[in-house]
Amino acid sequence: MQIKTPKYWYSLGLYLLLTLIVSIFFAKENFNWSELIINRVVFGVLLFIAIILRKKISVKIFQFVSLLMTYSFLSSVYKETATLNTLFFNKQDDFLIHIDNLIFSFQPSLEFSKTIHHWLFSELMFLGYFSYYLMPLFVMFKLYNTSLLKHFGFILITSFTVYYTIFILFPVEGPQFHFSAPDNYIEAKGIFGYAVKLIQAMGEAPTAAFPSSHVGISVVVLLWLYQYQKNLIKYILPFSILLFFATVYIKAHYAIDAIAGLLSGIIIYKIVNSIYLLIQRKSYAD
Repeated sequence: MQIKTPKYWYSLGLYLLLTLIVSIFFAKENFNWSELIINRVVFGVLLFIAIILRKKISVKIFQFVSLLMTYSFLSSVYKETATLNTLFFNKQDDFLIHIDNLIFSFQPSLEFSKTIHHWLFSELMFLGYFSYYLMPLFVMFKLYNTSLLKHFGFILITSFTVYYTIFILFPVEGPQFHFSAPDNYIEAKGIFGYAVKLIQAMGEAPTAAFPSSHVGISVVVLLWLYQYQKNLIKYILPFSILLFFATVYIKAHYAIDAIAGLLSGIIIYKIVNSIYLLIQRKSYAD
């Protein structure tokens, strides 16, 4: 049986192509072309590897390795939004700070960690934030022996590309970059705190704050599980709740970012899942 290239390669490839075209027409002076070119070359290499692998390994192994490669590559795609989100508009942090002040009469991203600063609570928040990186991997492993893996992969990867597009069109740095020291910093007090700090030092950039893709992707994962793999929700839901509050506690996001992540996750899931089902119906019809 011939193994087809998973459809999430096409959604990610389309995103990379469109952002490259937009950059060609709208790039400003000192634009970081090397990052964009390298990422697209890497994507081409990974796609070539996937095409080779699909002829040499079993369907189950191929589906898992293919999705794992694509998911790992997203960290590089995310970082380039810090360059792309300067193409059209100025950073909108002051506007979101104003919204938070209107809703709460104070700035949650500044006051949350000051109000509850016990090291155990802090470590719990960092655990919640760290779990974001593991949730998709956990679901991938659980779906390894099922035909649902390619469906989940399309929903996951395509949802990320939707969020990256929003970050480009509505640029926001987030509290950790917008505020000055010491207001933009929270001390790590345990193993998960240090792990998150290490990840941030390696991969964070002044971008992608609104809406919170951390919250949004966790919602997308939960909704997909509710519809197709209810038995896994109990493993994801507690960490998703922690993550919602953690994004604000560790100053990665404004409170409105987390709220918008919750709402956008619902909308994006509905749209992306509908697209996948439409593609599947068309494939069967052909």
